[in-house]
Amino acid sequence: MSFFDVSAQQNPGSPSAYARGIIASYSANLFIQVMWQVAPGTTDPQFLFDLILDKSYDTRSGDMSTLQIQNMNVEYTAITTTASPLLPYGGAGAWTCGDRAFAWKAYTADTTSAQAMFNDALSRFVCNTNK
Repeated sequence: MSFFDVSAQQNPGSPSAYARGIIASYSANLFIQVMWQVAPGTTDPQFLFDLILDKSYDTRSGDMSTLQIQNMNVEYTAITTTASPLLPYGGAGAWTCGDRAFAWKAYTADTTSAQAMFNDALSRFVCNTNK
């Protein structure tokens, strides 16, 4: 699946950059969104986690888990959503890396795919604190 720059689509003069961005990808059976922003000194990504969840559509359906992935403290929870009747389940997670906070969300057709995709995405994530 290819990702597109949501920021650039909404405002061509202001594409995603190091300081802030949103990218997304979708198909008939999956939607993924990733966002980030500079947050110097922040060790708790909860604010970005709250931002990626759309209160109009998304509901946490499980307890928040704190995971240790690649020496990063990562928060994750399962979600349900009414954004798409074909993709009613999913998951959301957030983490910090250097001076930025990141959040990830996926809508899926089943209850188990999102966490596996999140774990796979984070296993590939490179936290390079050198700009």
